[in-house]
Amino acid sequence: MRRIEKRRAKRWIIMSENEDRVQTLMAMFKRRGVVRPAFELYGGVAGLFDYGPVGGRILRRTQEIWLHHWLRLGNIVEINSPTVTPHQVLEASGHVGAFNDHAVQCRSCEAVERADQLLEGHVKNPDALDATQLDAALSEYSIECPSCSANDWAG
Repeated sequence: MRRIEKRRAKRWIIMSENEDRVQTLMAMFKRRGVVRPAFELYGGVAGLFDYGPVGGRILRRTQEIWLHHWLRLGNIVEINSPTVTPHQVLEASGHVGAFNDHAVQCRSCEAVERADQLLEGHVKNPDALDATQLDAALSEYSIECPSCSANDWAG
């Protein structure tokens, strides 16, 4: 086996072991009432969780410790602002329409990556390139997927 293939195989085994650990940990968290995927009844939403009785206490205690740490330093005050931001605020701050990161998907493993981050170190200012230029640069520099090392991107 070539060195590159061994490295890919080793990386795959490590990723597989980590995924198994995460799944085992999440199963335990569900059983013990720590966290559950949010909206699980309706298919769930990736990255969102509901805290159960145990998880709620852990979260509250962690927040208390964090707040106590920062307030103890002095010259710091606590504020509490809404999580939901009105559309007008996002427009005024330039968040609507201005942030348009070009994402590409690896055809081999279906990992999604930001094209400008993949090109850092290869292109002087990848943020200045449009989608067509980013796709061309990915091909020109034969950028490999960080997950599977393939070079087959769909823009």
